Parts: sequence; structure tokens; C-alpha cells
Amino acid sequence: MSSLHVTNARIWTGDHARPYASSMTIRDGLVESLDVAPGDEPLLDCGGDFITPGFIDSHVHLLLGGESLSQVDLSAVTNREEFEQALAAAHEALPEDRWLIANGWSDANLGTTPDMDWLKCVHDRPTACWRSDLHAALVNGPILSKLDLPSPGELAAAGGDAPLRDDGTPSGMLLEHAAWGYLVPAIPPLPVEARQEALVLAQEHCLRLGLTSVRSMEYGQVLREVIEPVRDELDLRISIVLLDRTLPLDLAWLEGFSQDARLQVIGCKSFLDGTVGSRTARMLEDWTDSPGSRGMWLELAAEKRLEEWQQVVHEAGLDTAVHAIGDEAVSLALDLHEQSRGERRCVIEHAQVVRDEDLPRTAGALLSMQPLHRADDARVALRALGPDRDHRMLRFRDLQDAGARFAFGSDWPVASCDPMPGIHAAVTAEDSDGTPFHPGQALDIESTLHGWTTGAALACNRRDIGMLRPQARGDFVRWSTDLLLHDWKSGLPRALLTVLGGKVVYDGSDDA
Repeated sequence: MSSLHVTNARIWTGDHARPYASSMTIRDGLVESLDVAPGDEPLLDCGGDFITPGFIDSHVHLLLGGESLSQVDLSAVTNREEFEQALAAAHEALPEDRWLIANGWSDANLGTTPDMDWLKCVHDRPTACWRSDLHAALVNGPILSKLDLPSPGELAAAGGDAPLRDDGTPSGMLLEHAAWGYLVPAIPPLPVEARQEALVLAQEHCLRLGLTSVRSMEYGQVLREVIEPVRDELDLRISIVLLDRTLPLDLAWLEGFSQDARLQVIGCKSFLDGTVGSRTARMLEDWTDSPGSRGMWLELAAEKRLEEWQQVVHEAGLDTAVHAIGDEAVSLALDLHEQSRGERRCVIEHAQVVRDEDLPRTAGALLSMQPLHRADDARVALRALGPDRDHRMLRFRDLQDAGARFAFGSDWPVASCDPMPGIHAAVTAEDSDGTPFHPGQALDIESTLHGWTTGAALACNRRDIGMLRPQARGDFVRWSTDLLLHDWKSGLPRALLTVLGGKVVYDGSDDA
């Protein structure tokens, strides 16, 4: 455990009872005092710089994020030529027996939806290109030939689709269960050692961005085989929400799993529907640009077994977390929230489209939301929802006024886990192109900071992080500028120093 005295700083504590301080003493990893003269601890003179509690990302896929750092990144491509050039370059660099995995493409960036003809540049190499939301993947013939996809009716009943082109041939697109249930098991897994290296890279990436804790969505097998064996190499605090959701649910192994201030299991997650970008989010009315389609119910929602699942999870002493994006899915998620009032909670993930009638029901609900999703999906909101419904998209101010509680995050690698672009999206209400989208939904900066600190700590079920007060963890970030006074339309601040339990885990103060 580390000790440190921070002086000559402007400290935003996140504590409503004492929001500011100019110095702080950390002893044995915990905040001991604020604005008290130093003892024998090492001194850190911050030169008047702005300090916040360590940021917490309330929704990441940490291992996937680490793996994505070495995959082909298609997030910046804007046309077919750039798409094909990126894949061709990766194809030339890869060993012959390796699958090519890419991620990050978006219909909004490309102006169209790609099909398998875009993958001809890789020839016979099995290639899968994940859409940015990870709910759709474009694959080529060599992969399709390996997948034993069921009939369209069976696939639809399971919450998936493999749409055909107008001529009746495969498009190469796999949606929802078609991707998760058939493609994912077919992809050759990386060796455990390589996955552990990716996990360490993910941690380093987070610490550079001022994140000291994450709430990560992972499968139990990944936790046991990849994360737990290297837990002593990890500084990042990780709260795990298990993705295992098939009933009957096996949680008995948790009784023997060691949990501490760095690694804990706090919940289980289920998916109610899909996404806006893939038009698989479940809506009360048809998608405006997809007449006849209201999206999909997925998995336990399609099976009508969510209440049974929630009871099992709560009886195991864990919270439930439900992915709900379309307005009908959010209504169902609010049902689960209302049924779980008490010691065990139902955290609603995303809550992107909320109808007016459901706003009062969000009072007291904990919404794990991603401001960068607003910036991205705002570009298609009018086309997807029409002028009568696009205001329902990630309506932050309306939800705040209704009494909802925010836990902010990124959904990394679906979006960048850098909190700064997320803060920009929340306080400016601009889309990814810089165009205002229902600007009245913008949040003030302090509410936004609470979303990444105290609110995200609530999602992690922890009271010892997200705030700088006596007996809290000594996790903090020194920033390049005062986040409360910064003009969020003129560039983004960066983390200069990340400290976890009084120990410096990232020092970028000498970087240009």
C-alpha cells in the first residue's frame, strides 16, 4: 500500500458534502484527510492543476477491448475503397493460416451497408468484420461454409438473422444470434497467454486515459482462465458482470472465487434486444426506414424467462443488468427494475430510446449509459426514428429531470473508452460530425463528471471509489486543464497523472 501527500491542487472531490480541497493525504492506499498539513508522506506538488477522483467506466468489455487494439480498425473508414485497402493490407501482413478479424465499421460512416463482395480482396482467408456495435458481423464465403446456420425461421425464433441480397444469395451479414451463436464459437481462440497479454494492454490503455476502475462484461470462463490467473499483475480495479445467461444458470463456483478491492463479481447480464445501428433494437412501432420491422427480442426476452433469470441471479446475491435499447425493450427493463427494488438491483444498460410515458418510471432507476453512443446514433436518428420519435434518443436532460441516476461509460471496444470525448458528447449534445442534436438534452459538466465517478461507482456497487473523502480509495487523476472550466468545444483535456491507491500507475506529465 502507498502513501502520498498531494498539495497545491484544485481538487474536485465528487463529495457533495465537501466538493473542493487544495490538498489531500493518502496513507496505506486510502484517503486519510483533506486540507491537513503533510506528515512524512512523499509530496506531490500539482502546481495548481485540476484533480478528480479516478474515473470509472461503467460498461466495458475489457478483454475484447484489449484484443481490439491489435485487430484491424475500420472505425475511420468512410467508403468502400478505404475499407478494402485496410483489409488488403492486413491480409498481406498475416500468416496464411490466420483468420482476419476487423472491427469498427459503421453504416453511418460508410453511407451504406457493406456486403461480402467487399471482402473479395482477402481471397480465401476467413474474414469477419464486426460492426461497431458488435451486434452484426460481415463475413465471407470461407466462413459461411464453416457455419451450420439453421433455417431463417429457426434463426429468427432464436433472435438472429442472416439476410439475403435481392438476388437471393447470402449478403454475408450475420445479425445478433447468428453472429454470437454461430460465428463466435467458430472463430479460432487466441492462446490464453496472448489473451492475458491483451488484458494487460487493455489495462495500460485505460490507465493512460484516467480510468482507475471499470465495470466489465465478461464470461465466467474468461474470468477464471484469463483474468484470475494474472490478477496480481493488474492495478486496475475490475468489477465483473457475468455474461453467462443460459438457464439453468451455474453460479455455484462463485462461492470459492476470491474477491477483493481489485477484482470482484457483482452481477449477471442479459440482452433484451439489439441496437439502433443494426435496427435490431426492439421498438413499439416500426423503424421508419425499415417498414414492417420493429427489431428483435433476444434470448431470454424472446423465451419470456427474464423474471425467472432475475430471481436466480438475485438469490445468488448479485445484481441483474439488462441490455435495453429500443423503447419497448426499455419498458420491459423498467418492469424488471420495479420488481427488484430492495437490496438487489436491476441496472439498465444503454436505455437509448425512452418514450414519454416511461420517463416517470425512470425515477430512481440506475441507467448505465454511453454518451458516445448518442453522438454516433444521433446521425441516423431522424432516418431511423422519424421526426416524431427522434427526440426519444438518449434524452439525458429529460431523464435527469425525471430522477434517473446515471452511470456513464463507453461500451469499449464499441466506442472509445477515453472519457473526454464522452464528456464532450454529453455537455455539447453534438453528434459525431459536430452537428447539434436536440441541444436541450445537454448536461452540465458537474453532472457529467458525477456520471463517470460517483454514478459509475454506484453501478459497481462500491462506496469506496468515485469520490475523494476520508477512507475512500486513494485513486485520482491530474488533468491538463480544469474540467469544470474547460471550453468543451475547443479541444479535449488529457490525463497527466493517474494514481491508484496512492501509487502512480501512469505518468504522462512529460508528454508533449
